[in-house]
Amino acid sequence: MALSGRFWSWLTSARDRTPRKAHPDLHPLDVESLTRELDLLAQARRLGAAGLPHADARTLAGPEAVLVQRVEKARQDYVDWAVLRLGILDQDIARQGAALALHRAREADREFEREAVALLAERESLLRELRDAATRRRAELAAFVARNRLARDADYPGPAGRMLLAGLLVLMVVVEGLANAFFFAAGVESGLLGGFVYAALFAAINVALAYVLGKYGVRELAHVKPARKALGAAALALAAAAMVAIGLGIAHVRDALTAQLPDATDAALRTLLAHPFTLSGVPSWALFVISVLFAAFALVDGLKTDDPYPGYGRIARRTRLAADDHDTELEDVRARLEEAKAARLEALDLDLRRAQAALAVLESLIADKRATGTRLAHALRDADNALDALLRRFRTENELHRGGAPRPAYFDAAPELRPLPLPEIDTREDEATLAAQRALLAAALSEVQGLRARIQAAFERQFARLATGAHAQAPGAARPSTPLAAREAA
Repeated sequence: MALSGRFWSWLTSARDRTPRKAHPDLHPLDVESLTRELDLLAQARRLGAAGLPHADARTLAGPEAVLVQRVEKARQDYVDWAVLRLGILDQDIARQGAALALHRAREADREFEREAVALLAERESLLRELRDAATRRRAELAAFVARNRLARDADYPGPAGRMLLAGLLVLMVVVEGLANAFFFAAGVESGLLGGFVYAALFAAINVALAYVLGKYGVRELAHVKPARKALGAAALALAAAAMVAIGLGIAHVRDALTAQLPDATDAALRTLLAHPFTLSGVPSWALFVISVLFAAFALVDGLKTDDPYPGYGRIARRTRLAADDHDTELEDVRARLEEAKAARLEALDLDLRRAQAALAVLESLIADKRATGTRLAHALRDADNALDALLRRFRTENELHRGGAPRPAYFDAAPELRPLPLPEIDTREDEATLAAQRALLAAALSEVQGLRARIQAAFERQFARLATGAHAQAPGAARPSTPLAAREAA
């Protein structure tokens, strides 16, 4: 119960409503509190009843001396606070200059150009190697075009086209195998499944041989040299003969299988050599036609895998790859330059915002410095007023209880307090610094569009230098005169 009673007493007790200064060390002297603390009125009555202080006394009575000491201590604390406060403010003012941020902002274009030069120097060697490789490939392509009297671009499928052609080749094997399986099924004991195995094997041989001859042999027909043309003609004749021979062979194998001969493969080979065009009926001739057609499709598929002119597609792809490698690296450098430019523009805006914030803080600190002097003066004046009020209370109460004895003459005068060395508060130099930095900020803000333009101009200038070097022609390297070469040069 005692504990709960104390808690209730604390909860319902009146709070100290005495106002305090904003700074914790500038507490005002509380007249009422000091009166109670020093038991001032009781002591005044006790001394007055005893006729003290004497009428001719020239020094303060004990309670008065204590009051003066307390007030002088408070005044000294106020001065100490002001000195400490001013020291902290001066340090903060010294740190809050916007000059560095403004200097960085006004140097943004030159700083970006230095970054760009360093970046290009770092990548220039690789770009030069790639550029030289692309130039050599272009010269090689130009020599090939001139040597072979070509007046057109290379025509070859891309990666997707090559995959499509490969898929068609596989599809032809499967479709031919399925189509032929029906013809073989009648003569194979395992029926349709066994017929498909035979058909797939023969279809793969038929399609693969035609594809290889079309890809590597028949293409030579387009060559400018007569010997290469003759090789292509021979390859075409060989392809035609192979198509017919394989088609007849497949048809004869079917005839041997349907005739239930003991060794169908040997029997088919003998009849093929003895009577190649003698087949047993329409199904065998249909099997022959299907085989020849699919072989012809495979030959065309082989031709379409590259440019019709031998070697043109390969050398054109090699040139394109070298040019793409160089262009990719060039674009990567451009992207890096773009990133550096964006970062520098962002840093420019950030420096200007920092400078504005620093000047706002600097202005606030200067105002706080001026306010410190005002607050100190008010605190000292409040202390003097508190001392006057306390002394009046003591002397009035003392005089009422003196029993008619004369009051001391010094009761009519205020005691002289110890002089205090007050800190000097001069903000003129700080305000001059603030004005100068405001002028710098105004100049920087007026130049910001020009700075942005100069950063963009530096970006374009550096990249133009790089791109000009990228497309520089190697000494003695001839350009091809085809449309492809014209696009490469652009």
